[in-house]
Amino acid sequence: MNKVIALTLSSLLSFQVAAHSRWVLPSHFTLSADKGEWIMVDVTASNETFNVDKPMGSDNVRIITPDGKKSRPSSSYRGHRKSVVDYFVAGDGTYKITNNGEAGYMTYFKVGDKRQRMRISKAQYDQLPAGASNVKTSYRLARIESYVTMNNPSENFATDGRLLELVPVTHPSDIAQGEQATFKLLFNGKAQAKVAVEITREGVRYRNDPQTLKLTSNAQGEVSFTPKHAGRYLLVAEHEQATPNNKLADEASGEVFLSFEVLLD
Repeated sequence: MNKVIALTLSSLLSFQVAAHSRWVLPSHFTLSADKGEWIMVDVTASNETFNVDKPMGSDNVRIITPDGKKSRPSSSYRGHRKSVVDYFVAGDGTYKITNNGEAGYMTYFKVGDKRQRMRISKAQYDQLPAGASNVKTSYRLARIESYVTMNNPSENFATDGRLLELVPVTHPSDIAQGEQATFKLLFNGKAQAKVAVEITREGVRYRNDPQTLKLTSNAQGEVSFTPKHAGRYLLVAEHEQATPNNKLADEASGEVFLSFEVLLD
């Protein structure tokens, strides 16, 4: 049995700069109401944290209720810079908001000096253009997530064991300024070490230094940080592993984009 070689993406450039970050950004992360409350959620992508730029559809937005059932937004709007959905948070507990697509194959290659990509597996290389070189295929899935809690928090952190996943160790509604917060990264259902993680606070446009925190998960798959400032944050994690015995892909990779709120102390 060949050993699977783990590869962690690393670069002098932040992968938030190298590619657009994506997110779902709820208008409220914590709510207190006896009869429920409406929230709105921005769905978009950008090179700058929480500054809208590239349009993203909201067809895949789902809300996982505290009892584990899947729900959909009440209405949605797609503009030229972002999509917006709204949802009525009816009862107590923690709701997970996702905009995840389906796992799929992406093949990267060059024709001359131009880098290109196609949504095909290794079994479909006959579709590549003439002269394609530096060909590499990845089986990948991006998870775009956030959590909203009404009144009393609940543990709504189920996983499905596919590629990269993030599990809050510190409950999202308990992340506070000056207190350590911990997240756990899994890959194919197991704790994954050496996952590259970046955490950026909103307002990058108004700072000379983006103040992005770069972390790497430990042997237990965990990363921890102590936020100095309250506000909204975006966590971006990415990991890939070579799959030498796979006839359809050279590697398996995953991304997680988690938006969360840090409360005032």
